[in-house]
Amino acid sequence: MSAPNSLNPSVSFLEKPEQFILEHCQNKQGNLEQNVLEFLRRLTTVYKVKVPMLKLQNFPSELHTPAMKRAMEYFEKNKNKAA
Repeated sequence: MSAPNSLNPSVSFLEKPEQFILEHCQNKQGNLEQNVLEFLRRLTTVYKVKVPMLKLQNFPSELHTPAMKRAMEYFEKNKNKAA
């Protein structure tokens, strides 16, 4: 069995969306916060995915930034809409 990575996540996006997002974004080059925000943007605008409820406290404390807080507020406000 291979190790989890962005192409082979160890968790379900619907069951544990924060962990899924982290697994996908941690293996990429650059800033983790920017990778997470870009991935969320692409999910909603490019792929038109309805993102499940996300909680900032389920992300590592280094990601508790104003930009991440705004993103979580956006998803809370628009939780019943697909992009």
